[in-house]
Amino acid sequence: MPPPTPAAATTSQRLLRLVKTLQFAWFAGHVFVLLGVFFYALSTIRFSPGTRWGRFWYRETFVSVIVTYGIVLYRTYKSSSPTTTALLRDDNVQYMIIALLWLISKPLLATLPAFAIYSFFHVLTYTRTNVLPTIGTLPNSPLATRIQSFVDNYNDMFTRAVANLELVLLVRLFLDALLWRKGSWISLLVYGSFIRLRFEQSAFTKLAVRNWEVRIDSLIAHPAVPAVVKAGWTQVKTFLKGAPRSTAAEAKSE
Repeated sequence: MPPPTPAAATTSQRLLRLVKTLQFAWFAGHVFVLLGVFFYALSTIRFSPGTRWGRFWYRETFVSVIVTYGIVLYRTYKSSSPTTTALLRDDNVQYMIIALLWLISKPLLATLPAFAIYSFFHVLTYTRTNVLPTIGTLPNSPLATRIQSFVDNYNDMFTRAVANLELVLLVRLFLDALLWRKGSWISLLVYGSFIRLRFEQSAFTKLAVRNWEVRIDSLIAHPAVPAVVKAGWTQVKTFLKGAPRSTAAEAKSE
């Protein structure tokens, strides 16, 4: 008797083939990101983020993040030899570097929401396009339709939220640096460079920075604000917006 054709394969056989793919490992990584964020947030709510349990889930989250971005980069560059400049301009490389930074840094709840949001939408999309068809759910089923509708309606809104959350985290790191907390200046330098690249490449980050700029400019303009604070704010804006000009110069010289 001939082996079953793909169309005649059982649900378990289809699931087994799906689980064996590299893309499923990517999907599983995002699921573990969400689990890690959930359990670390739970430990924070219980005022025990510094326990072994809390630290485990925090580290697990960023190990999972690194795995997912590593898989994407492997699939993207396995047959090519990109330059260092090209790699640094890759969003996946940028987020992977930041994930490595948070992995080796002191746990901080504010580092998690952006990655959780991205993973949430990746899990939804993969579930609709791969998991549901594998278990026999039609693409136009009510569940698949609701997932697609949610992604279409809210993806941009949550991406804008990520851009603002990343700026909130930058402010937090800046305050830590002012207080000379251990490792804060290194984290600020690396993360500030990351935000500069995001400003260059992401329309959402650019919009968020400009909105923040307008609001802070109006506050800084108050006569009661010391001149040193105004000068510092000008330097911060110059730093954040320096990436486009420097990158443009690099592109011309290549």
